[in-house]
Amino acid sequence: MHVAEISASPRRRAPLPGGPTAALLTTTETSDQVAVLHVELPAGASMPEHDHGASQIVLIPLAGSVELHHDGQARTLMAGMAAAHIAIGERVSLANPGTEPASLMVVASPPEFAGRLASWPLA
Repeated sequence: MHVAEISASPRRRAPLPGGPTAALLTTTETSDQVAVLHVELPAGASMPEHDHGASQIVLIPLAGSVELHHDGQARTLMAGMAAAHIAIGERVSLANPGTEPASLMVVASPPEFAGRLASWPLA
């Protein structure tokens, strides 16, 4: 069993102005099947269109709201209201239109996408 404390996990910042931060809660040493990350997106911030390589992604909002853009459509994800699955090869972007930070739990399987975030600088 592995238990990770979000507040004790090192946070990394996306290499773009005002971008999100992410804490890797599991690593490939923890599991070769799945990675779990805690992502915070500041108020008014966004993440440009991207894919997740060989990983499927599940986004679970914990606080605030996030707009998920895919294929010309936007969906608002709010805590307790919705979760999203992003398949391999799908390109998405995220935005936090709110005035408060948004917080998401992100599950990646297989965990290769988490390796990309490991290269982000420490926040």
